[in-house]
Amino acid sequence: MGYKKRKFIPGECMHVYQRTINGFNIFYDREDFIVFYTIFSVVAKAYDIVVLEMCMMIDHVHMLLSSESMSEISDFVRHYTSLFVRVYNDAVSRKGPLFHKSFGSAPKKGSKKIRSTIVYIGNNPVEKTLCPTADKYRWNYLAYIGNANPFSEPKPLSSCSVRLRNAMKEVDKSASSGRFLSYAQTRRMFGKLSDGEKEILTDHIIKAYSPFDEEVLLSFYDSKEDMLHAMKATAGSDYDIKEKYYSGSDMIYRDMMRVAMDYCGAPVRTVTVMKPDLKFELAKLLQQRTNATMMQISKFLHLKLSKVRDEYLADSQRDDGLSCRTELAGQTS
Repeated sequence: MGYKKRKFIPGECMHVYQRTINGFNIFYDREDFIVFYTIFSVVAKAYDIVVLEMCMMIDHVHMLLSSESMSEISDFVRHYTSLFVRVYNDAVSRKGPLFHKSFGSAPKKGSKKIRSTIVYIGNNPVEKTLCPTADKYRWNYLAYIGNANPFSEPKPLSSCSVRLRNAMKEVDKSASSGRFLSYAQTRRMFGKLSDGEKEILTDHIIKAYSPFDEEVLLSFYDSKEDMLHAMKATAGSDYDIKEKYYSGSDMIYRDMMRVAMDYCGAPVRTVTVMKPDLKFELAKLLQQRTNATMMQISKFLHLKLSKVRDEYLADSQRDDGLSCRTELAGQTS
């Protein structure tokens, strides 16, 4: 059976949506977000894609794009996806895809639909209770419009440590040369920085690699403040995108990250390639120490939900058997 031809309206915006295989998590920490973001940015510039907006969540990505043709958008998505998957897999000795082969897309004709989609994309983290307002979430990039340091304390370059200055120079050189930041490079640059310096460097990376056309984005509103007000007033909507929705707050994954760090150390993405027995052991810890559901645990550990349920049932039966044997021993003593 052939694929259904995608709708495309020349000169209009396109909402593109990517979700992961089985809804599994892939963005665990700062490194994951940065590596994906810099790859996305470098490839967007190479394809001359106009990026109005992007939002990265733990298991999916939304973007609002503009291009001359649907084939250019398809090639762009295929290119940055395959590059990120290869880099991600190499970092954890993993094989196989991370995203569904077919991405979701819906053309947006007219200012009203475009504004609704802008609000919808920006409010993704608000809907998952990761932040109170859209501009408080780093990975939808709205806070960076007209602000170079929304999540850090701005400091003159001369007052920064030598390590931070060298890292910022390295970022500028890589960005200007069209090279993305690798996992090894990112880990090395952040390795010996203080928490405050890490925030400064992250802000610097986002601005240095920015693929966004802020002028086009804000052309649909009177100002940035007007756009953010619209996001506070409504969640927005996009009925053209068949998005699979998982209920519950994504804040739980921060609790799960802490448990996983104690169990296997950093980087936490290594949980995706742990041996099954270790995954199930960690799954039990996550259930004991957090309020995570089986669905959330399965997404976090890259385990099919049915396997988590089967292991939980088997474990319960083992416990019940032990209880029965203990009770019988007590009756016969």
